Amino acid sequence: MPRPAVAPPARKVPLRKLLRAASVACGVQFGLVWLCGPLSGLLVQPLVGHLSDRLAPASPLGRRRPFIAAGAASIAAAVLTVGFSADLGRLFGDDITPGSTRLGAILVYLIGFWLLDVGNNATQGPCRAFLADLTGR
Repeated sequence: MPRPAVAPPARKVPLRKLLRAASVACGVQFGLVWLCGPLSGLLVQPLVGHLSDRLAPASPLGRRRPFIAAGAASIAAAVLTVGFSADLGRLFGDDITPGSTRLGAILVYLIGFWLLDVGNNATQGPCRAFLADLTGR
């Protein structure tokens, strides 16, 4: 009867060395993620502000509320996307074995995070303008 294959013992890596290696990847990820907010704000807020200013006030919801509702829906979708990024990555073919990269989950997470920034920026401008509309200035 053949003996089952036994994996070789894992080599121990000192925690200090592991943290140094991970800190490089951490810095790159933070740089990429922090870039999403300013870029989406630069593009989304002026566009949504312009569109909400030009919307006819005869709409039953007014000029600002449709954009606030769309931004809130985008935020909700983004939170769900980020929260289920591992599961969605698995749907896109990620390998779930230990040590695998899970590129699909990473991409889904980044898209969800970017969508969260876009939703925040799409909501923030019309909310400020709505407050100004309420004060009559």
